[in-house]
Amino acid sequence: MRKTYCIITALVVFILQSVVLPRVFNGIVQPNLILLFVIIVSLRFGQRKGTGVALLGGFLQDVVIGNFFGIHILPYLLVAALSSYLGRSLEKDQYILLVLLVLVITEAYLVFTYLVLSLSGQFVSFIPYLAQYSVPLLVSHGILARFADRIVRKMYREDAFFGFMSFNR
Repeated sequence: MRKTYCIITALVVFILQSVVLPRVFNGIVQPNLILLFVIIVSLRFGQRKGTGVALLGGFLQDVVIGNFFGIHILPYLLVAALSSYLGRSLEKDQYILLVLLVLVITEAYLVFTYLVLSLSGQFVSFIPYLAQYSVPLLVSHGILARFADRIVRKMYREDAFFGFMSFNR
């Protein structure tokens, strides 16, 4: 992976999520860019890198952006595990399957978040919670999935696994 590109991308995503999107959407349900990148990195690069992104993104979102600790980090870890499991069958140019997997995993994230809120003692009704957050988040993630995948795929280095690219038989 290209380290400089990864760091710059993480910084831009964090600034967009914490500063720009709350101002643009003004308290309305906004796209969760950190979640979107956790899903796509887990789908494309597997469980190890996905878990790292989930830990870092969840920690930053809980500590810097969020209200209380754990509401993002636990669902992100579950999403990374689910995404890496489902991403095994994802090929490079299967964009429709990518968007469908992003939508399914986003809905699973909402269920995981509901479970974390319920287990922490918050009274949240399941159907109104999903009705309020599901449609706007699914629409925004469906639109942004292809663009975010293009950004994440630039993090991958082809020559990292093939050290002898000039050697031809």
